[in-house]
Amino acid sequence: MMKNTVNRENVRDGGKNGFLKKTVRGTLLLLLSFSMLFVFLMEKKSYASYVNTNLNTFFHDVQNIPTGYPGQQMEVKVRVGYNGVNGLANPNTDEIKNVRVRLSNDQSYLTTKNSPSRTNKDNPYKNAGEDDEQGEAQKDAWDEGYKAGKNNAYKNGLNYVYPVDGGVYPFEVNASLFTQEKTLSSLKKGEYQELSFTVNVRSDALKMKDSAGNSSDGYFGVPFTIWYTDGNGQEQNRTEFVNVFITESGEVKDSGTKQVEKTFIVGENQLTPSGNYPAVMNFSVNFRNQSRNALYDVKVKLNTTLSEKDAVQLTANPKSDAQKDFPFAINEANYDRDFTVVNPGETISPEYSMAIKSNTASGYYPLSYTVSYKSAPGGNVTISDTYSFYVNIRNATMIQADQEKLGDFNVNDRTKARLIVSSYRTEPEKVYAGQEFKLFLTMKNASTSIAASNILFTLTSEKSQDTAVFAIADGANSFVVNSLAAGAETELTLNVKANSGVDPKSYVMTINEKYDSPAFKNAEEKVDIDIPVNQTARMGFSNFSVTPESVSVGSESNAMFGINNTGKVILYNVTATFQSDYIKKATSYVGNIKPGETGNVDVMLSAIKATEDDDTIPVEIQYEDVNGNKFTEKTEINLTVTEQEETQATDDMDKMDVQEPKSSFPTPVAGVILAVAAVGAASYFVKKNKGKKK
Repeated sequence: MMKNTVNRENVRDGGKNGFLKKTVRGTLLLLLSFSMLFVFLMEKKSYASYVNTNLNTFFHDVQNIPTGYPGQQMEVKVRVGYNGVNGLANPNTDEIKNVRVRLSNDQSYLTTKNSPSRTNKDNPYKNAGEDDEQGEAQKDAWDEGYKAGKNNAYKNGLNYVYPVDGGVYPFEVNASLFTQEKTLSSLKKGEYQELSFTVNVRSDALKMKDSAGNSSDGYFGVPFTIWYTDGNGQEQNRTEFVNVFITESGEVKDSGTKQVEKTFIVGENQLTPSGNYPAVMNFSVNFRNQSRNALYDVKVKLNTTLSEKDAVQLTANPKSDAQKDFPFAINEANYDRDFTVVNPGETISPEYSMAIKSNTASGYYPLSYTVSYKSAPGGNVTISDTYSFYVNIRNATMIQADQEKLGDFNVNDRTKARLIVSSYRTEPEKVYAGQEFKLFLTMKNASTSIAASNILFTLTSEKSQDTAVFAIADGANSFVVNSLAAGAETELTLNVKANSGVDPKSYVMTINEKYDSPAFKNAEEKVDIDIPVNQTARMGFSNFSVTPESVSVGSESNAMFGINNTGKVILYNVTATFQSDYIKKATSYVGNIKPGETGNVDVMLSAIKATEDDDTIPVEIQYEDVNGNKFTEKTEINLTVTEQEETQATDDMDKMDVQEPKSSFPTPVAGVILAVAAVGAASYFVKKNKGKKK
């Protein structure tokens, strides 16, 4: 009862001051609303549907917001994670499990009509009465959170799907759009993962208007849904919006110019097609699919106008009546070539048979091709790009024959482009003899105003003992580049193998150039680069000798063997180290060993412990290369160490005591003498005994 009384008193006190509080709060909210409305209108002036992601819990924009182009495929990246602080739907656990993420297909979030309806959600506290001060505070906090951001909404524990600007949905809705699912076994608080989804931008994305009639060019809010299991084992889900940017191809926006890599490479591995009037010109053009996906319903269209970005490059003085526009007579209704499917890396070569106009000037003409395709069989979105490729027309009837004007050809009177090697590198950086490596050459037209066309680069190698030091691994040492504008660069990549038998030093690779400039045809130049080749040190061992092979503890043995330098580089500061529990550590300095020579190891080894089952002594060979880098090789010798025999002298003396004296006479003589002596002795004793009896 006391507690309820106190609460009523608080309410009455709030009622007394209610008018002042409401007035101050209303004024602040009005100012805040005007400021947010001003910012909102300023943003709407440039961009269609930018979403303020401050209210998000799980989905966040990546550092570089993905950019898409109408009618083209794009990759949408999004950061997924939560920190337990920001956002309106933080889980009550430090880890969520069974995470699944998809582009949301909830129709309440997708607006694909030209006059979209907003997805506003009503204020859950809108019916709070004037006497319900707590409810009114929640209502105000909800409004502030909706208009100003996350702070008040999060502080008051609100959990609602916030409204998003009513921009149209920018992606083509097809069978694969909502089936892409990224799964994570778990996601910890503070952990963020970057996920990627592939979509097709609607071809009419920039033509539609929002509900206010504004252009939809710019940012679009895209809904994503996350499913997860919370700390209580309950399945939860949440839908939030992130931003993508849709613009015309090549248009400059806040982040700078966006350059889109085209799907096909044109003119690869072919010379510039050429034709002579009045013969019919038959030629083809190579288009290689450099994307990672198969392309369907591919159509290559030869336009009957020249490429807008390139100009005709004349190769001889034309007559005044020679024309310089599309060089061929138009004899067909269209010059479209169709291909059902083009796989990744596949090259298609549409063929043409064209009649050269009689008054076409001799020169290089930039033909224009439009290539269109679909990213899926039966798809609704057609993607197209424009390419240009030169053809060379020779028409002797349209060349000015006035020798006074032409004059004799003088190389010093003609200007031509200057093609140089601006940089080069190898992978790996250090090239070893007998091994393959990749060579990257950046060729640059160093001229400031002169273009080069019909360029042929041919690479040749320096020779060593009549054999090329460098061999192109795939056998092709020539590269064709259609054209290089003044100041432009192109990179050549080739696989090279260095000859295994060359000496370690730098060798020359020559790039021979043949190209055309507007005033100089078939110009020839060459440039050289130096590529250092290293040799791997090699050694062998021979003539092992250990004398004696078995010693007792405290004795010494002499170990000798040869170190053979079987490589192409000098072995510096060669040292052999013998180290084992059975001997004292011993070192033998050999010195430098030249290629093809042998260094000898000669060392005395002192035995300190008897060997057991293993009688091998390891030997470590250390040496240095020309740069002082240390290397190690290993070998071993065999040496048996036995215990010392301390009682051997005493045993010998004992044997001498028990032995009988040896006669110096031969054994048969000694036996005769002994027999005679025995007979004499017997006669003596017999005679003596007879005397005694007498």
